[in-house]
Amino acid sequence: MRLLFYMNYQLLIESYSFGTTLSNQEIELLKLELETQIMNMNISTDFGCFKSAPSHICKGLNLRKGTSWIMCLAEILDIHKPSKIGKTKSVKVYDLLLKKGLVIG
Repeated sequence: MRLLFYMNYQLLIESYSFGTTLSNQEIELLKLELETQIMNMNISTDFGCFKSAPSHICKGLNLRKGTSWIMCLAEILDIHKPSKIGKTKSVKVYDLLLKKGLVIG
């Protein structure tokens, strides 16, 4: 359990992109990470989560090359914890990125 707190969310995303199954604890960790990144979006857009994930990760997640880490994270959560009503996490994050000028519509 203690090791899980030190695991980088990017490593979890990469492992998942290679076919590793995520545990419920890992999914909850990713959910918390996404919530933190969204909250911090108002503070700064210089965080690593706004940078492009490596192409092998995008390919493993069936996302276009150059997809940001935060979008990869949202996509995985949409798969494991889909919204029952309203927008998906991916759409919500995309809308926020669009408002901040971090993506072009």
